[in-house]
Amino acid sequence: MNPKAVIKGKIHYVGVNDRNKHLFEGMWPLPYGVSYNSYLIDDETVALVDTVDICYFEVYLRKIKSIIGERPIQYLIINHMEPDHSGSIRLIKQHYPDIVIVGNKQTFGMIEGFYGVTGERYLVNDDDYLALGHHKLRFYMTPMVHWPETMMTFDETEGVLFSGDGFGCFGTVDGGFLDTRINTDRCWDEMVRYYSNIVGKYGSPVQKALAKLSSLPISTICSTHG
Repeated sequence: MNPKAVIKGKIHYVGVNDRNKHLFEGMWPLPYGVSYNSYLIDDETVALVDTVDICYFEVYLRKIKSIIGERPIQYLIINHMEPDHSGSIRLIKQHYPDIVIVGNKQTFGMIEGFYGVTGERYLVNDDDYLALGHHKLRFYMTPMVHWPETMMTFDETEGVLFSGDGFGCFGTVDGGFLDTRINTDRCWDEMVRYYSNIVGKYGSPVQKALAKLSSLPISTICSTHG
């Protein structure tokens, strides 16, 4: 287990870096690459928050098993269904056949349509709650930030917001995972470029999401890029 990959409490970073892709969604240059971030909560009940691009599944699975070994994952929380974050759902389901997928009513139609994955699911709405043991999660719907199914998950125990593509940034994550552990100089322009090209055109839904989240005691934001 990599101690540097611990975010807070029992939350571990298990994301991957893509240094091969030259254009994000075939349009925006990636001079510093891009990361696909996923997080593992190694609690009494184990939960995985989002997945990664299917091209990196082997690396991803090794990272997961380095933390939990052969223990099962009970929950897979899907905040966003774009394939760079949901692409490994089918393979995760094959390795952990009893896993319960957590999402909203928009999420599950997409999972079946994209990947043909069915099975046990936990349907959540605004303010619904999931206890893992030490960590207690609450869910907030944030539609059109920047797809119709997008939601965010807040860990009330540690004050960690799993924000999906909200608060994202271009560029790989090179070992530090938290901005307190790395030089962030190059990140600012990449963050502005990400927001202006990917999320910023959905200004009204973004403002609604920020208003919904404004009262939360957020200490750490875990996005799915950067």
